[in-house]
Amino acid sequence: MDAEHVISKEARQAIEAGWARNEPWLAYNTCNHFLGKEDVWTFSKKEEGLEFCSNNISEYDLFRLVRVTSSKELQAVLQYGELSDNNIHSQNNVISMEEKVMSFNENQLKRTGFAEAFTPDLQQKMEQRIPIIEQSFKKDFDGDKVSATLHLRKSESSDHYHLNKFDLSLQKEGQLTETKHTFYINQVKSTNAAGEKNPDNLFTLKEGYNLLAGRPVFKHMTNIEGNAYDSWVQLNLKNKLDSGNFEMKQYTANYGFNLESVLNKYPIKELTNDQYRNNLVDSLQRGNLQKATFVGADGKEEKLYVSPVVTMGQLNVYDLEKQRIPTEKLLERGLVGSELATQLREKMSQSNSAEVKNQPAQKVDEKAKPSIKPAGEEKAPKQRVKHKLH
Repeated sequence: MDAEHVISKEARQAIEAGWARNEPWLAYNTCNHFLGKEDVWTFSKKEEGLEFCSNNISEYDLFRLVRVTSSKELQAVLQYGELSDNNIHSQNNVISMEEKVMSFNENQLKRTGFAEAFTPDLQQKMEQRIPIIEQSFKKDFDGDKVSATLHLRKSESSDHYHLNKFDLSLQKEGQLTETKHTFYINQVKSTNAAGEKNPDNLFTLKEGYNLLAGRPVFKHMTNIEGNAYDSWVQLNLKNKLDSGNFEMKQYTANYGFNLESVLNKYPIKELTNDQYRNNLVDSLQRGNLQKATFVGADGKEEKLYVSPVVTMGQLNVYDLEKQRIPTEKLLERGLVGSELATQLREKMSQSNSAEVKNQPAQKVDEKAKPSIKPAGEEKAPKQRVKHKLH
């Protein structure tokens, strides 16, 4: 059986050096069958390795994180063959160019969440070297139907295919209309001052679905000047541009929204465990509607779904049928912390006052109208509402 990866002596030495530094977490580039020193990185903490993998995705890089502490474990994970001057042309280590090309093309889809779209039909089109391929793909997310058209273009200098963009449409369960948006794949690579690769503004299939469902996604982005930054991203589904896409709004750190601070205002059981807290934060940052355990004022636990509301500095909370629970109901059931409860009551009071103020004047029966103003009746002071700019 052919080896899954061929590893160079330099790469092997780099891994062993990592073990000596007590760095058992190995990130290796799954795009390459021949692993050089630049294709392997070791880390002491799993979180550091995961961050590296998520920040180093391009058309040539797709890292996977594994924990290995010995040569035996490394062999089991990579099923590698050693690369040296003596065996570089060994029959057991030679992988056909066609296989390498197909592996590259498959990874183009894997990194955006379309691994299931790499069907025999698509492979046949690639083998026929069709210059431009528009491949249809469908997937269900808990009853929501998602349809995609993948736009793939063959390289002019090789048989590699690049995913340039994908059209995505969402038909939510119980609805007849579809919501559509095109997500573009940024092929331009840039590096920061330290020579590290900047994020490529890539959205995955799941993130695209979450954005079309109206939920925000936290992304590592790169601006037109080539500088990296973090931002919450959300589609304004009420504003469709001339291009046919929805307006994409961004909320950077300057906006002031901090997910963990917002979560701390709710009596969520998972926040008491570091691992569960991290998993919850990670899932919400990806835009998922995430299930969490709420502990009511009476101590009873209840499973509910949550999603962040960046513009309001709070969470949307849903029941198990994924129906949103109004703020006043959350207050009644003691499912929000005391600090947030006070803030929400103030917002509700301001909202109710605004509704009353905007109601049309009612006709008053002149005969029933009192001629003397009741004692103690005074004009209510106007409330000031601060608006955050971003």
